[in-house]
Amino acid sequence: MPLLPPSRQKDISNPLLKKIIVDVNNSRHNFIAFLWHALFLAFVTTFIDVNTVFSSLVLKIGGSSFHVGMLTGIAVGLPLVTQLLFAGFLAGRTRKKPFLLMGIYLRVLSLAGMGYTLAIAEKSDPSILMFTVFLWVGLFATSGAFAGISYTDILGKALPKSERRRFLISKQAIASVAMLSSALVVRHLVIALPYPKNYMVIFIIAAALLFIATGGFWAIREAPGKVSPLSRMLKVLKAIPHVLKNDKNLSNYILLINASSLGLTVIPFYIALSKARFGLSGHQIGNYLLLQFVGMALSTIIWKKIANRYKFKGISFCYALMGGLLPLLALVLSRTSIDFFQWIFFFSGFVISAGKISIEGILLEITTNDNRAIYAGISGTLSLTTAIFPLIAGMLIERYTFSTVFIFASPVIFSSIFFLKRIQCKP
Repeated sequence: MPLLPPSRQKDISNPLLKKIIVDVNNSRHNFIAFLWHALFLAFVTTFIDVNTVFSSLVLKIGGSSFHVGMLTGIAVGLPLVTQLLFAGFLAGRTRKKPFLLMGIYLRVLSLAGMGYTLAIAEKSDPSILMFTVFLWVGLFATSGAFAGISYTDILGKALPKSERRRFLISKQAIASVAMLSSALVVRHLVIALPYPKNYMVIFIIAAALLFIATGGFWAIREAPGKVSPLSRMLKVLKAIPHVLKNDKNLSNYILLINASSLGLTVIPFYIALSKARFGLSGHQIGNYLLLQFVGMALSTIIWKKIANRYKFKGISFCYALMGGLLPLLALVLSRTSIDFFQWIFFFSGFVISAGKISIEGILLEITTNDNRAIYAGISGTLSLTTAIFPLIAGMLIERYTFSTVFIFASPVIFSSIFFLKRIQCKP
């Protein structure tokens, strides 16, 4: 809706006032466009959830905790460590929307390819099937890194600072409802259809939904940005020590995400723990998925209240606190019954939603339109624990026990609170 009706707009002669009206109208238009994408991406997120859908698929194929760790490292860590390569390229471009769309369409291709691979799974050797699945996940993750930097940069330019917190909370609220409803669909598919047909249908639907989600980005009005002097990867690499030395916010932010991200990357191992203690049926997978997304939906109400009073840092504190407690709680509940253990996935929904809101929000608040793409690339590339921890955790679980990994992870996650307190977010 325009700020003023057309009959009033033509009477305005003040150039500054005209600019304000255009900016407000663009902001509202972009707000809706971003929410369109968020809605359909939320549907997709449930269908391709790393913690439940992907992890259970790997275990169904015949994989172990090591393969779950490798999958998590690829799906979660690879997008981060490849961001620097893409950040240097994208920083030399005034407009990021074409590259955002290209990244998303590559993700659509990878999901469709995954669906086709599973359609012929019964005729495939399990080792070849596992390798092919990992290749598709790698393409999906890498193209996600390319799209992710563009998304963060466009979001920062398309929405004024006053609108960002409202958008991120609204986005999570809409996403939670969408993910909850789609979780019911995925739960039904996992239980009602036999393997591998159930996973094939899940990935084909996910590809279609992600294709529809791109409609929101076609509608975004992106203002051209400035070309960063750090527009080549070599320049970026040489500049990293200087940037970290002169911007303590960025260095503390990197330490924050390295420590706190263990709370997210440990979640897929709860599926492996469930298989070891209680087995892994389609009914269990469906219940875990549903409980996780119920937790995400309910937690959004809490995060909105916390954000209004304590901003993104308040949500990040809860993210670190709950993320550190959950591995210990998982060990305790795994010694009871599945009726109690399954609630781990409900609380993991709180951790996931808090992480998504706070980490993205803090990055927006400590960056500007000119350095956001580069800072996103640097912070992603230096998120080493996110990429390495799942691989090491998988090997340690195979060699020792789940307790070894979970007891180690908790204090590391708690330590992120120290770095959080040292970050100064812009008002």
